[in-house]
Amino acid sequence: MSAQVAERPARKKIALVNVFFPPQSIGGGTRVVSDNFDLLQKNYSEEFELCVFTSDAEHKTPHVPHVMTIYNHQGARVYRATVLWREQMDWNPYDEEMKALFEDFLIAEQPDLIHFHCVQRLGGGVLEAAREAKIPYIVTTHDAWWISDYQFLVDESNKVYPDGHPNPYEEYTPPSFTTLSESMERILYLKDLLNHADEVLTVSDSFAEIYHKNDVPHVKINKNGISASITWLPKDTRYTNNVVIGHVGGMAEHKGYFLLKKAITKLQPKNIEVLVVDSSQEEGYRMESHWGKVPVTFVGRYSQLRVAELYGQIDVLFAPSTWPESYGLVTREAAACQCWVVASNMGGIAEDVIDGKTGFVIEPTLEAITNSLTTINKNPEHFKENVITPSLRCVTEQVKELADIYRQRTQHHE
Repeated sequence: MSAQVAERPARKKIALVNVFFPPQSIGGGTRVVSDNFDLLQKNYSEEFELCVFTSDAEHKTPHVPHVMTIYNHQGARVYRATVLWREQMDWNPYDEEMKALFEDFLIAEQPDLIHFHCVQRLGGGVLEAAREAKIPYIVTTHDAWWISDYQFLVDESNKVYPDGHPNPYEEYTPPSFTTLSESMERILYLKDLLNHADEVLTVSDSFAEIYHKNDVPHVKINKNGISASITWLPKDTRYTNNVVIGHVGGMAEHKGYFLLKKAITKLQPKNIEVLVVDSSQEEGYRMESHWGKVPVTFVGRYSQLRVAELYGQIDVLFAPSTWPESYGLVTREAAACQCWVVASNMGGIAEDVIDGKTGFVIEPTLEAITNSLTTINKNPEHFKENVITPSLRCVTEQVKELADIYRQRTQHHE
């Protein structure tokens, strides 16, 4: 009797859901999802089959909402839906038509587990559909969208809510386009969807703490990591004798850009120049300017494959965010290229900075930024040197943890 060949166990199908997906790579959350997808396909494809549901970032004319197209990405089917363009589309918690589209997707793909990431524009209805279909789902929270009207915990007057809204009955100022009762209803609705999830993940210790305070108790940490597919070469800034200060996170108030500009303009340091990424400009864009007498170079956005080239031109990365960043990939990527890092003490952005050794952890205030710049300006030779940050986490470790979670959750529901 011939020996029987052991059958390979059937692959579990995992549906990944995010507002954007390559080739429309917009935002840090999408970068994380893309890196996770790449490694799951590369290292775990015998165990898991992936499919993706996402939205179309483009607003073509004539625009017809809720039209689905399917394309192939690295061997996986990606379902991309056009969205209903409306006022406050990123805030709005629900889209009934999108829920119906997602129900069609679930019938077609029949996943064993759904992993939701950022679902603004898609709305909470996609989680409702998962629950009604009795398909287990997990959620990774990349920002405060689920627990606040303010995705980045900064309101229209630039008031920061560093802990979110721990007391749902304590009055706060909702956005001008909604009422307090609508705001509370939205937050309670989205929290309920989280509390019905089989697992809620977040990407840093500090953000897990914020979610705990906001009545989402069962949060696990699945920290992001730097990309495994990029060669992180040490910085080389011999093109100038100045210390090159870099700001790459976006020219926005909540990213501390204007505080940094104000501090440099006022201080006028003689041994410093500045490199700013203007992500509204195309790749290859370059403009020379000055803040007073301090040279400033603005460059366009860099593709993910070229980010190491960007950090290679920077001595000290400044990330003085005024909101509690959930993670802050830029500080880890800069550190991987042996840059010094000056980062805000809010959120998770400075968790890998060794204060005084590999950079500075500061309050995001004009005074603290000015003090850091003064120290750097007085010791240019020191900050031109490369600095090694030990034990930076790689995305490989994050995906290994995710694979364990996928195994556990699909076994529970067999």
